[in-house]
Amino acid sequence: MKLSEEDRQVLVRILNNIDNIAELLKTTTEESFMNNLKDFNAICLEFIQIGEKVNMLSPALYEEYPSIPWHELYGLRNRIVHGYEKVKKHIIWATIQQDLPLIKTELEGILN
Repeated sequence: MKLSEEDRQVLVRILNNIDNIAELLKTTTEESFMNNLKDFNAICLEFIQIGEKVNMLSPALYEEYPSIPWHELYGLRNRIVHGYEKVKKHIIWATIQQDLPLIKTELEGILN
């Protein structure tokens, strides 16, 4: 599948959001993340933006790369937007530590 220019631009913007999260966490430990509302809010905003951008991608891209959890990324956006008070910080932390590096690698592979 040839990547459309629109999908390419959206993927680049998603990678920028992932890089923003990494930048925010450069000086943050898990303990400080759990206790720092400012960092948590900033990271949640990045996840909201990622979810919005995922929703802009073509269905063909979803089908071509099913290993990327597109629907989960959008679902996380919905969870944050519609149920912010119920968002578990430890789940966000685990997503950042376990899932984002893999997602970033896969997105970079698509772009290259």
